[in-house]
Amino acid sequence: DLLRDRGIDVMMITGDNERTARAVAEQVGIAPENVRAEVLPEDKSDAVEEIQADGSHAMMVGDGVNDAPALAVAYVGTAIGSGTDVAIEAADVTLMRDDPVDVAKAIRISDATLQKIKQNLVWALGYNTLMIPLASLGLLQPALAAGAMALSSVSVLTNSLLFRRYKPDRDYRILGRLR
Repeated sequence: DLLRDRGIDVMMITGDNERTARAVAEQVGIAPENVRAEVLPEDKSDAVEEIQADGSHAMMVGDGVNDAPALAVAYVGTAIGSGTDVAIEAADVTLMRDDPVDVAKAIRISDATLQKIKQNLVWALGYNTLMIPLASLGLLQPALAAGAMALSSVSVLTNSLLFRRYKPDRDYRILGRLR
């Protein structure tokens, strides 16, 4: 539900038999049409490539040797930390626990990080857009321009340090409002 609430389609690609796959999918809320069971290890990467064929970005989550090729071809490969070394090596991201909720938290953290980067760009560009023309026209003394540049760096650094307060249990909002 956490992923679907974000507008993310959730699919299951597994080597398990159809009955087991459908039972697990039902427990975690995956629609029956999004379940692919009895998929051979070498076919998992083909399945991920098929999903991405239309330009979609797939995030593959896996833990075993059989998942490693699919983790490697996915836009984002995510290994479960308790999985095999091969899966961890093939993945872009490794979750330290085997809690499925951590997948949603990892997505939230990546989104929040991008938002913080955008904030910092706005701060830095704002200072520079204002101060550089003033300095080049001689309307700003060099000492004040240097001070403004230092203030720009300090504001970006302070803004970045504020990110330490972020908790991935909720979505990040630029103005500090959490839903």
